[in-house]
Amino acid sequence: MDIQIYKNIFDKSPLGYALHKIIIDEKGIPIDYQFLDVNIAFERMTGLKISEIIGKTLKQVLPNIVNDSFDWIKAYGQIALNGTEMEFEQYSETLKKYYKIYVYSPEKYYFITTFIDITSLKQDKNNFKN
Repeated sequence: MDIQIYKNIFDKSPLGYALHKIIIDEKGIPIDYQFLDVNIAFERMTGLKISEIIGKTLKQVLPNIVNDSFDWIKAYGQIALNGTEMEFEQYSETLKKYYKIYVYSPEKYYFITTFIDITSLKQDKNNFKN
């Protein structure tokens, strides 16, 4: 089976998709991660241009992300180093959006995220409560 067929599934998907590699320090602690591949839906849901992020690290692309209350690098690093998976909802203070995220590690040091933007759902729910 041609690997390009599988790549096309992600490229055409309405889900945001990204493949990353975790970067660790000399003690094995995650300190950043690199964007290896993303799809058009990722670009649409984050506002980050594919041509400007591939090969770069999170801190290069979004230096203020380290100020978010959620530690994206630590969370994704645990997945990438332990070969686990997780599904969660999280607000990105830097991007000012809520996401429902599924993340897993297909191989040590690598992780894949698939996600949807749930900002409008969260806003509708909050407006309904008021």
